[in-house]
Amino acid sequence: MQATFFRFTPYVLGAFGVGILIFVSALAGISTRPEGMLAVLWPANALLLVAFIRVKEAHTPLGWLAAFAGYLAADLVTGASLVTAVLYSLPNLASVAVGVYLFARLNAEDQFLKRAVSILYLFLISSAASVAAGLVASVAEGVAMQGDPLVSFMFWASSNFVAFMVILPFALMVPLTRAAWRSGLYADLREEFAVKSFYIFVPAVLLFISVAMVTVVRGPGAVVFPLPALLWCTLTYRLPVVAFLITLIAPWLMAGLEFDMIATVPDPENPYLGTLSLRLGIAMLAFGPLTVAAIDRERSELVDRLAHAAKHDFLTGTLTRGAFMAMGQAMVEAVAAQKGRLSVMVLDLDHFKSINDTYGHRAGDQALIAISKIISANLRDQDLFARLGGEEFSLLLPDMAPIDAQALAHRLRKAVEETHVPTADGTPITITASIGVVSRELDKVEMLENLIGQADNGMYSAKAEGRNRVVAL
Repeated sequence: MQATFFRFTPYVLGAFGVGILIFVSALAGISTRPEGMLAVLWPANALLLVAFIRVKEAHTPLGWLAAFAGYLAADLVTGASLVTAVLYSLPNLASVAVGVYLFARLNAEDQFLKRAVSILYLFLISSAASVAAGLVASVAEGVAMQGDPLVSFMFWASSNFVAFMVILPFALMVPLTRAAWRSGLYADLREEFAVKSFYIFVPAVLLFISVAMVTVVRGPGAVVFPLPALLWCTLTYRLPVVAFLITLIAPWLMAGLEFDMIATVPDPENPYLGTLSLRLGIAMLAFGPLTVAAIDRERSELVDRLAHAAKHDFLTGTLTRGAFMAMGQAMVEAVAAQKGRLSVMVLDLDHFKSINDTYGHRAGDQALIAISKIISANLRDQDLFARLGGEEFSLLLPDMAPIDAQALAHRLRKAVEETHVPTADGTPITITASIGVVSRELDKVEMLENLIGQADNGMYSAKAEGRNRVVAL
């Protein structure tokens, strides 16, 4: 009995959290209702959709029941009748149900907006969920005879659509755990604003200034005032930061412009078409920059991958010879400027050709990968490691005493000797390595190629003395 209780406790807590979330967010939405109209911004549906997508303990039948109770409670405590509260809850639940169903068809990358095309999927799902809300609302209005079904459809659909487009991008990307927060959004914010220059803040400052101008100037064209600054933010900041800024400014825009428009519409005219146009405009104001930011992120990631591929060996993941020589020469110059110590190591696998000839090149590749992992596991963050070519590797070890460099070389030699690489027929391959080590106190800049050549001489001496040994020069 006790085990059953603890097994269901997370789902009970998840449902309770959903009920509280919907009650509070629905009250916040109701507080933005102009007299005789629906809410200017309705965050409850978007937040419920995110909760069901991201928290498995929330997405249960009990969670749906709690959400329904939250919607009902918010309407009832603000003076709605039970019938009206039920009728208002059904379109909300319908929109979330469609959103959850469609999001479940996406892979994890697209659910959490990891690709540029994910923004398009978000747009389409938001549209479908909003249409569902509008259709259910129009039927409910027709049954209750409380209003024009067409107007209900347009108003419910537009209200849900703008809320989805404004809230979902940031809510889907915001980290839920401390570890994810530190490596996710917090890391993005820290990296964005770590630049010690005021100019990194200029796009965000101008964005808020342009939004403030909207509330001062007003008028039908004011909704596009923030667009230039928002595009600048898009090209300056990462996607999660852009989504966060949109989530901040959109409610400000909607409240300022929509209340102003309703207040200035002449009595005989219907404000619904104006509010519909305004809401769609704000939704598209969010969609455009989000798409640009997502495309820019994907392009940057592609450039980073290409740069990484150009600098790293495709098989072992170590630095290529060219990248190693360039980065290594810079290290030599930095060490020489501080009159520091540098150790250079060259490691070559013994009788490697016979491994390829006997067991095939696939076994040889597996051996190179295994040795690369062994070496990498024994290095510090400041050390450089590269595959110079074939079965030869080189290491640069700054600020390491000669005795420590030699001790590391002996550890690596022993670790290589103890490694057994399996082959296709299950026969383990035993590998050995010959290592040359050179340690220098650098009081002037030397050519890295010369230092590697000296370590190379030590490696050849190790081979001449019988292999599987370390020679320090």
